[in-house]
Amino acid sequence: MLDKNILTQTEIKKELRMALLEEREINLSGKVIDFLQFQSETINNGINLEGAIILGSISLDGAIINGDLNLSQALIKESFYFSDGRLDGTLNLENARINGVVNLVGIKITKDLICKNLNLMGFLGLAKTEIKGNADLTNIRVSDSYSFGLIIRGDVYLRETNILGNFIAVNAFLEGSLDMKNAVINGNVILSSIKIKENLILKDAQIQGQLNLEDATYKEIIK
Repeated sequence: MLDKNILTQTEIKKELRMALLEEREINLSGKVIDFLQFQSETINNGINLEGAIILGSISLDGAIINGDLNLSQALIKESFYFSDGRLDGTLNLENARINGVVNLVGIKITKDLICKNLNLMGFLGLAKTEIKGNADLTNIRVSDSYSFGLIIRGDVYLRETNILGNFIAVNAFLEGSLDMKNAVINGNVILSSIKIKENLILKDAQIQGQLNLEDATYKEIIK
């Protein structure tokens, strides 16, 4: 019965065409989708995937999306890839669950990155990312992943990341490390009550605002 409820790729392309003609966001909210792939494509609308179930991966590497990308409350059963792309809007992953990694390395986001209550397996890659608003990882949970005897650590990478607003990870839980080497944060870095099982790496990070580590726990801080 589930197969009959899965949105086909033909139906997805039809929704893309209709949204473009009607000058509205692409509405895939609440849908069940086998996979989503728009690598190196330009999409002139925002995409609403709120509450959607993606049975495979989302692959948007190199894509340009002219609008918001809403994945709040979505379930992605594999990984989410959006490296080296551009999002002219907000990326919303609030309350989403991803059973794989999230790779946003090198992406440019013109508004906010919202990862509040995001639960993922593996790493969150934000290295060399440019975010013009805030990056909010409040209550995020990044767990180790195990595959064929290998461990993918639950790290959050922000090496050489540039955030114009604040970086917030209040009450976050990371099974790996938080690596902010060479990151530039023009606002505050708020890590109160964060739990990092491995290391907090701040070597050569430039934080223009305040650094809040109240009640934060980690194995070692590396400056």
